[in-house]
Amino acid sequence: MMDESGQKTPDAKVRRGYASLMSIWIVPAIALAVAAYLIFQALAERGSEISITFDNAEGMVPGKTQLKYKDVNIGTLSRIDILDDDKGVSMVIDTTREADKYLTDTARFWIVAPAIGFQGITGLQTLLSGSFIEIDPGKGGKKETEFTGLKTPPVITSNDKGTEFLLSTEKLSNINRGTPVIYKGLQVGSVLGYRLAEDRKAIDVYAFVQDPYDGLVLEGTNFWNSGGINVSVSTSGIELGANSLQALVAGAIEFATPEIYQSTFKAEARHQFKLYDNQQAKDDARFTEKVVYVLYFDGSVSGLTVGANVEFKGIKIGSVRDISLEIDEANQKYYIPVLIDIEPQRIKLTDDGKKIRSVLETRELRQKIIKDLIQRGLKAKLKNSNFLTGQLIVDLDLVPDKQAIYVTSSGRYPEIPTVPADLEEITTSVAQLMAKLDKLPIERLGNSLTGTVEGLEKFIKSGELQKTITEYRKLAVSIQVVAQNIDTETLPNIGKTIDGVREAIAKIDATLASAETMFSSVNGLIADGSPFKYDLMNMLQELAAASRAVRSLADFLERNPSSLISGKR
Repeated sequence: MMDESGQKTPDAKVRRGYASLMSIWIVPAIALAVAAYLIFQALAERGSEISITFDNAEGMVPGKTQLKYKDVNIGTLSRIDILDDDKGVSMVIDTTREADKYLTDTARFWIVAPAIGFQGITGLQTLLSGSFIEIDPGKGGKKETEFTGLKTPPVITSNDKGTEFLLSTEKLSNINRGTPVIYKGLQVGSVLGYRLAEDRKAIDVYAFVQDPYDGLVLEGTNFWNSGGINVSVSTSGIELGANSLQALVAGAIEFATPEIYQSTFKAEARHQFKLYDNQQAKDDARFTEKVVYVLYFDGSVSGLTVGANVEFKGIKIGSVRDISLEIDEANQKYYIPVLIDIEPQRIKLTDDGKKIRSVLETRELRQKIIKDLIQRGLKAKLKNSNFLTGQLIVDLDLVPDKQAIYVTSSGRYPEIPTVPADLEEITTSVAQLMAKLDKLPIERLGNSLTGTVEGLEKFIKSGELQKTITEYRKLAVSIQVVAQNIDTETLPNIGKTIDGVREAIAKIDATLASAETMFSSVNGLIADGSPFKYDLMNMLQELAAASRAVRSLADFLERNPSSLISGKR
């Protein structure tokens, strides 16, 4: 073939073979190989398909929600099936091969989502990533693919090491699932749950103490409820307090081992302890010896409650056990028996240290001391421990000067005589005084006094009193003139007579001054309730005495005029 320039062009050579075919299919082949590898790897890594039943599927998204263990993804939610008969929902999860060893009948599942509870705020990490399903593998068990999820997250998991103990209490109070267990202010465990005891008289609380703190729990350890508000009422006022904010809201259980029980053995798992209501109840529990006495009161016991203190000289030696009412129909009388527990172990015995007593000897000696005190005049009365609350206590004291009156000569419990309370005695005395005042003729005495005051008022208003005072004043002036003449003209031997006259004149002047003062304030003196009668009688007696003295002097001078010169003989 020639080209345009007239030169001959070379002939095209055509090669036939498989090279062109391979160059076309190489890319799809590589893609297919990669896909096969991925499929093989996915099948190799794929584990079992499991289903978990929950009440609802809130926050669950198929293809996105993960199954996690220790924050590692071991499965993905593939679909959600609604179960019949309102049994909830079934969540189907495709797990990885690594998850197969965890899928046993001891495994537990729960949903982790943001929540606010007594233990604080949980699940904050899900605010951005979304809710997920957590697994606790448990220990041992056989293969399983169908599970029932927990409604709430467990307090502890199979990875937590420690010991579970059983606490028995009469009332649950503020203890809940997850309530912290505290030792010296440090949280060392939690409450797993609780249930009604088999005898239906108590509540069994399951408490878990973490390792290594579970070694602190001995057979002599005491547990008590330290949550809530502590209220202390005293003469200084009311004090409120709490161990911590968490203990105030969620409650708390605290434990400690008394010094005398430090040598006891370590408590085994599920060892049962008594859970005391508070620390005071725990402290009182060490007094195991109790002697019951009965007290009989015939007055009101309002304010006295079971558990109130029994004190001797302000020191607690027991508590009130029971309060009831008894009626003696035959004698038409009623009694209020109060049973008290006296704890002799609170009484310390003094000795020289030479004699060692056994426990039995010490117990008998303490009880003998109490009996001797009763014979020496030990008596009981009610006492107000706080005027703000009106709470009463039983106060024991030696009152030998008051006769001991026993209600029963023989009974189930020994009796301690009672005496009225101080306030009751004052009330009785006031009532007796008022009864005596009611018997007085108050109205007749008032009428008599009113008549006397009216008579004095008429006497004063008549002008006779003013007239008498004027006459006595003139008489006093005349006597004063005579006395002055006698003083300047009479010989010295009549000095005694002059002294008597001067005393009389002084009395008259004092009487006149009193009369003038009384006359100037007579309007106030005659008012209702004034002591005018008494003062007026005294004044009249003094005026009468002065008048007699003047009259005697005048009679003497009339009979013996020469005595002015020669004196009295």
